[in-house]
Amino acid sequence: MKRFLFFSGIFFSCLLALTARSQTAAPYTDTSHYSRVFGHSKSYRLYLPEGYSSPDKRYPVIYFFHGWGGRHFKDDNALLNYEGIKALADKYQVILVMWDGNIDTTEPRPYNIGNHRDVKFTVQEKDYFPELIAHIDSGYRTLTDRQHRGIIGFSMGGFMSFFLAGKYPDKISAAVSLAGSPEFFVGYPDNHTLYPIRYTFTNLSDVKLRLHNGDSDILYYLNEEVKEGARWEGVPLDYQTFPGGHMVDKPGETRVFEMAMKFVTDAFSGPGLRKPRWSHYDLYPSFSAWNYLVETNKKEPGYLLLSHVDKNGFGVHTHRWLPGGPSLSADSFVVITAPLYQPNKQYHIVHYENKTGQLKTGMQAADTNGRLSFFFHQGETETGIYEEADSASFVVPGYHTGGKSRYLHAGQTENLTLRLFNRGNTNDLPEKIKVTLSTADSGIIFKKNGLEAVLSAGQRVIILPPFSIHSTKQPPAHAEPSQVKFTVSIQSGRQTFTDDLTVPVLYEAPWFDSIRTDDDLAVRDRSYGTGNADGIADAGEQIMLYSGSHRLRLYTEDKWVMTEGERLVDEMIPARWPDGFTLSSVVKIAPDCPDGHVIEFYASYETKTFNPIERKTTWGKVKLTIRNKRPAKQ
Repeated sequence: MKRFLFFSGIFFSCLLALTARSQTAAPYTDTSHYSRVFGHSKSYRLYLPEGYSSPDKRYPVIYFFHGWGGRHFKDDNALLNYEGIKALADKYQVILVMWDGNIDTTEPRPYNIGNHRDVKFTVQEKDYFPELIAHIDSGYRTLTDRQHRGIIGFSMGGFMSFFLAGKYPDKISAAVSLAGSPEFFVGYPDNHTLYPIRYTFTNLSDVKLRLHNGDSDILYYLNEEVKEGARWEGVPLDYQTFPGGHMVDKPGETRVFEMAMKFVTDAFSGPGLRKPRWSHYDLYPSFSAWNYLVETNKKEPGYLLLSHVDKNGFGVHTHRWLPGGPSLSADSFVVITAPLYQPNKQYHIVHYENKTGQLKTGMQAADTNGRLSFFFHQGETETGIYEEADSASFVVPGYHTGGKSRYLHAGQTENLTLRLFNRGNTNDLPEKIKVTLSTADSGIIFKKNGLEAVLSAGQRVIILPPFSIHSTKQPPAHAEPSQVKFTVSIQSGRQTFTDDLTVPVLYEAPWFDSIRTDDDLAVRDRSYGTGNADGIADAGEQIMLYSGSHRLRLYTEDKWVMTEGERLVDEMIPARWPDGFTLSSVVKIAPDCPDGHVIEFYASYETKTFNPIERKTTWGKVKLTIRNKRPAKQ
């Protein structure tokens, strides 16, 4: 009996020791909170830094977003060393929160993003993220300003890192994408939009950014496209290539994760300067950005854009796709400004409709919070706000490259004519303004990139003398931006205003052969056009063109192609993973297009390798003869 009690004592002592060790050795806490967004409890993993028990200190916060199939406590692809990460939280003195992107426990795919069939829920992570931030800030000793909050994400979580930092740049100062996915559909099941990271760096211009790309990662080439998108937009991106595949660290290591944490914490200690003007794309009907509130009746996929926003005004635009797609059909826009103005004070207001050239002026008093409110029936509208003592304020609402063209032609010298809008005061205009055009694109050569324009008294709209531009730009080999991004600097007296301009390019290339027409005719697997399905392009039909089995993305200046009637069809060409969408055009031929008229299209199609996923673009041209059997109007 004594022997039994002796060994029993040893057993229970060891058990208590092991239990105590397991309790003290846990470097993190797995916990949860009730989410009003989801209507149920949401879990997260929490790392508190060494010294947190002291009540006198507050800490910055980093949020980590896992990848596909992962949760807050695991990610089989990332290979995170969860125990070792505690030492990094200690070293950099940050609170680290690993959130759970799972929408439904029966769904292995997180975040409610992906291809069309993956967007299943009306509940949105963009609504939950601010709720999680509020929960962490209210329950833990955090530094609650944006300058001390950052995101790190892996794979799908890397996409979410850049998406949410762009959605909430007023809440996030730094974001890191570790081998992030390049584009997904985001939104609601009945209204979702393709969000290509490479075209959305406008949203991230005030966020410090880092992109990790493994040199043997299956997403390597797609993230090269993302890198080029940042360069094209002129947004600084700390781009790092590491040896290895689709993961964060080698098993047991924390080297790359630490580099990401150091980048974010270095950003915390920076000045956090903001650009004097900002722009924001959003795909939701209602949104806020930098304390501006926007409410619309948008009911179709596409983007809303607040452009060149500052105290002097803003622009409202819509696009079916990025960059520069046709306008949406929305006809109700409410914009409420941030509280930038003196409460109850009257301000001069001027509206300029880009498409009609119509100008409207008036007065409005700021409300008791210092906000101004506006209602528009259409996008493509510029609004100016100014006081009597203010000076001029210039933006660039439009351009042309000769006649009504909006394209540059590769291999040609052309005139680029800019249209300026003075949205500020006109009482004390300078006699002259100096305008300078620049681009990071080495394929653009300026005969002269600066000019002066003489202003008239009270002038609102200024058509500048043309810039002479020669393009040697070559078509991109992949899905990098094919357009030219210009920066426009306008010097007015002692002030300088900066705006940007995106101009598409038509590339010279060989003629495509084996052209086939889908006018409701299933050329391959199904039809996308609408017409009589005889494979001949008729006036009034919507058509998709093929070169062999390849669906074509189409570009043209022909007036008989109705630009506003174009739509895009997305396709996921097979690869090991469903990443990287291919887009092709359905264009509408005007009903009164003359019989026998020949339309010349510039075109491209994409192919894709299986692993790694590499989108390769082939460019060419197409001639299409239109048939119109309708009798000519007398």
